[in-house]
This record gives sequence, structure tokens and C-alpha cells, in this order.
Amino acid sequence: MSIGHMGDIAYPENGGKPLFMGSGTIVDCEEVCGAHLSTSTVLTSASLLRTSTGSDALLNDIKQVQVYLSDGTKLDGQVYACDFFYNLALIKIESDAMLQPASLRKLDDSISIHPCNIQNELGSKSFQLRSHSDLFPLRPGDEVVALGRYFEEPHEIMVAPGKFSLDSCEFDCKELFRAKCKISKCGTGGPLINRNGEVIGVNFYDQLCTPFLPINIVLKWLGHFKKYGRFCRRWLGMQMTNLYAARLRQLEKIIQKFPNISKGVLVEEVVEGSPAERAGILDGDVIVRCAGKDVGSFLEFCGRIWDKKKDSVKLVVIRATSGDCLKLKVKLEEASPDKFHRLWLIQFLIICLFFSDGRSLKNAGCLLKELGFNPGNCWK
Repeated sequence: MSIGHMGDIAYPENGGKPLFMGSGTIVDCEEVCGAHLSTSTVLTSASLLRTSTGSDALLNDIKQVQVYLSDGTKLDGQVYACDFFYNLALIKIESDAMLQPASLRKLDDSISIHPCNIQNELGSKSFQLRSHSDLFPLRPGDEVVALGRYFEEPHEIMVAPGKFSLDSCEFDCKELFRAKCKISKCGTGGPLINRNGEVIGVNFYDQLCTPFLPINIVLKWLGHFKKYGRFCRRWLGMQMTNLYAARLRQLEKIIQKFPNISKGVLVEEVVEGSPAERAGILDGDVIVRCAGKDVGSFLEFCGRIWDKKKDSVKLVVIRATSGDCLKLKVKLEEASPDKFHRLWLIQFLIICLFFSDGRSLKNAGCLLKELGFNPGNCWK
């Protein structure tokens, strides 16, 4: 697994000194045919590429993006893609050796609200690999680790252990999850890993916690860019969460009206004038079916919406206030710049990508083992 220390962006008005710094992860590496070179793709945060005014605009006068390997090697990087909606960016680098990409693992965030199932799901050891599923089950209280690189040489690896939490964060991007670990600002864009050393999210900075974008969303984002050459995502105009994350009093009302419902997506807020509002969806509704299939979790629902090729989707929602089960058709709109997540902005200005070599990763693996984690082959 390769953790990035993000190279520097230099400006003439700053005497050529770096202005931005953060972390990133190598997610892809390909050999350049006949050139004895490899091209790697680094995933990081777009916060590092914003204008100094803090707007949703890419810096116009980037003179240089420098990527430092942990052995001190400095590489020139190129901004390959930047998306302020999900606050993600891709940096391309070339090296004379193949770099090890990270192992990425999609999350399963579904939990049944039936008491008999809750005991089974929460009582199991969530970090055990299960051969029958490609998804990694993430439950409240599960241990995770946020990784990054320190901004000063020799760019030591930063390890921040914590636990997955249901608490909300200050950002208005509702696709974000939250971990109870703290990173510094130069850890922005770095990976969040599970006990097996697999990357399950991209970290962002907050003073009280580590918000992270689940790797499920990231992979959909990457897939659409590779397929369409641009970032396109559907917008419904709803803030949602998993049904099991609802307040106890709200869950009691839902169970009283619909005792057979065990999973779904709770609508916390509907944006005025949005496709969701026009379709008749209200705050407090629970989405239980999407495109003819049961909805087990928030991430599953997001994936279905991303994959929809038609301009609309059929939903089944239940409404505890009236006891109704409604079949609704929602028009899908593409997210535009005015729908960007404005609270991504951070008071931080540089870009430094820090990638690890085998020796540093082995040292990091020893530290993680002391914390009770099992990095396994991902750290070799």
C-alpha cells in the first residue's frame, strides 16, 4: 500500500515556496510499454487545489506539483482530474519503477433494526474477512486508522487510530461518514484503513473528528470518470442516513406502523425545489425499495442511483406519520456547480503527496501491529 505525501505547488508571488500540503494514496499503476517507466494515479483531496480565495475553482497558476517518495525521491506530478463536488483530485506521476497501489475494499453499512438481528450483526467480529462477500462490514464502534504523511522532512507516516461513529460532522456533504480519530491538516486526502490494511475511505480534516468519504463512492466516481471522461453524478436533493442511525423515538414510530421493515434509508431533509420534493418525498420518509429492489443501506442506495441510465427512478417509501406505503417516481438531475458542498473549504494552502517505500511501510506496519491491527500483505 502506498500512502502519498503530496508534492508542493509553488507560486511566484510566494518566492516559489510551497503553499499547499496534504496526503494521498496510489490507486493505480501501469507500465508504459517500451519506455521502462510506470505511470501511477494518486487519489487525494481537491481542497489542496482550490484558489487562495477559498472558492470552488482550480488554481490557474499552478507552476509545479511535486511528489515526494519516502526515500527522498522527488517526482513531478500532473493534475489529472479535480472535482469539488466530492472534494477529490487525481494526480499522475511517472517513475522508473512500479509503485504498489493500495488495496481498496468496499463497505457494507447495512444493519437490521430487528432486535434478533442486531445481536447477531453487532456481536460478530466485524473485521474478519468473509469469503462469500466482497464487502467489508462496518459497524458503529469498529476500529479504523487514519493515515497521512507529516509535512516536514523526512515526512514520517502519521497513524491516528479511532472508531467508526454515527455522529454527524460539520460538513454538508451527507455522503461523508465519521471516525473518532484526529488527523492534522496535512493528513487531508490520506486513506482510512481497516484492520486488514485495506483502504475503506478518503480522509478530510475536522477539529473534532475525521470525516471520510467511503471508498464505495470514490470507486463510482473513478469509474464514471474513466467511462465518460468527466464527473457526472445524480442529484435528488435529499439528505439521508441509514435507518438504524435514526433517533430511538423515531424508530419506535416506524416499527409501530411497519413492524416487518428492518432496513432502509431514512430521509432526514428534503431540499426545497429539488426532484425529491417535486416527487412528494417528505422529511422522515424511509426508502425501502429502489428500481424494483430492496434497499439495505445508504451506500447501496447511492450505488443504485449512480448506475441509473434513465432520467427517473421508481422508489417505494414508507411514512410513519400516516402509515402509508407510497410508490413514487423521482426525476434524476445531474449535480451542477451551484449544488457543490460549500463547507468543504479549509484554511490550508499547499499540496504535498507522500508515497511510501517498502521500508517505511514495514515500520508503519509494526506500529499498527502494536495497536492491535493486522496490516497483512497490503503493507509488504
